[in-house]
Amino acid sequence: MTDLFNLTLAESPGKVDQINKTFYGRFNYPWPPSILLAYPAGISHLFLNQSIGYYGGRRIPQNPKIWVAGCGTNQALFTALRFPDAEVLGTDLSTNSLSVCKKNADQIGVANLRLEEKSLNDVSYIDEFDYIICTGVIHHNANPPDTLDKLSRALKKDGILELMVYNYYHRLVTTACQKAIRTFYDAQASYDMKREAALLRRIMADFPYDNILGDTLKSQLTHPEAVIADSYLQPVEYSYTIESLGQTASSCQLDYLNHCLNQFDIDENRLHWNMNFSDPELRRIYFSLPDAKRWQISNLLMFNESPMLWFYFQRKESSFRRKSEQQICDEFMETCFFVNKFEIQRYIIGEDDRYLRGAEGVSVLAMLPDDRVIRTVVQEADNRLPMKDVFRRLKLKTDFHTINDIRLRTSTTAFPFLRAVQA
Repeated sequence: MTDLFNLTLAESPGKVDQINKTFYGRFNYPWPPSILLAYPAGISHLFLNQSIGYYGGRRIPQNPKIWVAGCGTNQALFTALRFPDAEVLGTDLSTNSLSVCKKNADQIGVANLRLEEKSLNDVSYIDEFDYIICTGVIHHNANPPDTLDKLSRALKKDGILELMVYNYYHRLVTTACQKAIRTFYDAQASYDMKREAALLRRIMADFPYDNILGDTLKSQLTHPEAVIADSYLQPVEYSYTIESLGQTASSCQLDYLNHCLNQFDIDENRLHWNMNFSDPELRRIYFSLPDAKRWQISNLLMFNESPMLWFYFQRKESSFRRKSEQQICDEFMETCFFVNKFEIQRYIIGEDDRYLRGAEGVSVLAMLPDDRVIRTVVQEADNRLPMKDVFRRLKLKTDFHTINDIRLRTSTTAFPFLRAVQA
């Protein structure tokens, strides 16, 4: 286990917290986005519900209590702007990261965000939050299951956890570089962040081999310093597969719900955890499997081209029974939708790193992808017709892969174009 991951410095939770505090104090992550988007009230909770297959909007309340756990410089602010009718708490152990977040929130005038400096390993919340967001955090802790257990306990019985951890097959190259740099000196005796940064710069400038690591390093030369550091100088890092993440979550009384679409996978066009086999018998066997087993096959066969391990979870004791992807798609086809027309307010960063409010909002429909099928489905949505009749009218295939693709790209938090008619 220790040889697979970057665990040289993983002595204790307290020691790792202190190292991470220093690291993210030096490398504020992520860097300021060029645009911040503010959604109107009453929108985001509906699409969060739809993303996990609750088209009646019964799962997450309109005024949720949200915790962004390990919020970094801007994720808590993103969340407060997307859920203006929510009470949002952002916590992080980096003083500098919280300072950046507070400065931007105060400047824009965000009133529903509270920030606190604390480690996830020190919290004692019990049954407190409707929705917890924790992305890219627990895998940098000394003992991720203990940290995840804190999140599980903080979740209300019927709450939702949005969790991202590193995909093992995405991190083979970066982990190798992290471990190599740390092997140049006795890091366990005395961690030296400045020395590691200097070593990385030398390696990037003088890499003697044409291989996957060399190609990756060369491609990063012009990236922001924080991006390079976050990839190649991480102090402590675990990574997971679908199977190992599921086992870890289960030990913390959590179950998979569904994949959470995110901007990174969208940019790489990796929207699905399902492979589109053409062999009929292979398709039959593959799609007869439970979701998590099917996703694990995809994780193994897609290898480094598989999506990020970014999923929604619920507590095992939840009063809501988990819906399979097939069930979610079946209910999608039986649901009537209408075009969800609303405007998004933009805040654009200026030369002085201050955000300026855009002169006017932008229609969400301006974000429609340049895809003929998706545009046609959105245009043909009729609040009197279930989606199966829209498919029939447009002569679209009704296999699982086609339905799931259209569902994801029209009615989820990442693509909030079609809103279910409420019974």
